[in-house]
Amino acid sequence: MTFTFPFSDRPPVTAGPRARQRMPMVVLSCAALAAVITGTAGPAVAAPVAPSAVVEHADGSLPEIDPDALQRAVSSAPDRVTAALARVSGPAGQWGGTYGVADTVTGQPVPLDGRFRLGSVTKTFIATVVLQLAAEDHIDLDAPVQQYLPGVLPDSYQPIPVRSLLNFTSSLPELTADDLPTTPEAIVEHRFDGHPFAELVAMAVRHDRPFEEPGQMQVYGATGYYVAGMLIEKVTGHSYQQEITSRILCPLNLRHTTAPRTDTTIPGPHSHGYIEIPQTSGGGTQLVDITDQNPGAGGMISTTADLDRFLTALFRGRLLPPAQMAELFKVPDVDYLNGRPQDPGHGHAYYSAGLMSVSLPNGVTVWGKTGSTFGYTDGMFTTRDLRRRLVYSFNPITGGANDFALVTRLISAAFNPGAPPSTNPAQRAHQ
Repeated sequence: MTFTFPFSDRPPVTAGPRARQRMPMVVLSCAALAAVITGTAGPAVAAPVAPSAVVEHADGSLPEIDPDALQRAVSSAPDRVTAALARVSGPAGQWGGTYGVADTVTGQPVPLDGRFRLGSVTKTFIATVVLQLAAEDHIDLDAPVQQYLPGVLPDSYQPIPVRSLLNFTSSLPELTADDLPTTPEAIVEHRFDGHPFAELVAMAVRHDRPFEEPGQMQVYGATGYYVAGMLIEKVTGHSYQQEITSRILCPLNLRHTTAPRTDTTIPGPHSHGYIEIPQTSGGGTQLVDITDQNPGAGGMISTTADLDRFLTALFRGRLLPPAQMAELFKVPDVDYLNGRPQDPGHGHAYYSAGLMSVSLPNGVTVWGKTGSTFGYTDGMFTTRDLRRRLVYSFNPITGGANDFALVTRLISAAFNPGAPPSTNPAQRAHQ
């Protein structure tokens, strides 16, 4: 039985880069950025190398972490990824491992502290900021988004509560393969193109809605979060990247996490991202480096250590008061659109506000989020009590790839050690 995660917000890839001037990277200290926002100051494939791993012993409060199972999982897709890394944390032990090469030309090993693009994991940060604004009475989660953003959505749409943007019940339509490049060659050519939220929303709402009544059912998508980002910017007067930085990154001292607006590079140590494209002559394929790209709507960059710290602070209530913490974990009691038994919700909703919930066969329930963009796929998962946490990243060669098998192995190895590789992590314990 297959366990499926909807990773990517981009249309699926359907199987010579254009030069583009890089935008200058502007860096402000957290103190300077906070001052700017608050108005108190002025501008101020080569063959993979042997895997490596770091292991610490468990303390017995959870089943022993199985480093061999984790290393097998992180190394299980050599034909589909050029690099992978994972980090498991918690009182039951610590583990970190890598596989592959950071650079297929030089053979440089994968840095365990390497940075990577977050893709849709950015949604969890956006949801947190919206919930913070709700706690501050700047946003009413029950109010229609049209009240805050008049003219953004078609007049024919009925009122869409802000809350429904966060829990994927908004009924907003999604972009299709006709809206953005989807072939490998087109991805390479257009990877520096920028698309503001307003443009993405305008393209999406030309399509039919998946269902008519907001809150009627759940379906994963990106348009609701494009609108949520616009909402943050309208209410605060600052970019959503600035708000994420001042409200989350700086207070938590996430020094290796950034939310770039235009910079196309990844600062610091990192593995390169690649996409496999057909060769123009002679058949076969070649890997093209697409590490540098427009950060886009899911443009945050982070490390496994920083995401682990973010998860820990978020789940301990350091970022949200009790009422908004309840919203964070509230999964709507509705069906999932076209839901199937093998989905995490078994036909019912399984997303809350920027998080997803998955129950494992051993009775453990984990919460987290997956993300993907061209050349990078990542995720973060934890038990509600933070006793065990997993953060991973890998570099698929199929663009914004959804490697269900690899993610399934990683989650099983981290939270359900000893389970057969074919076990479905989404299967409920009582089934």
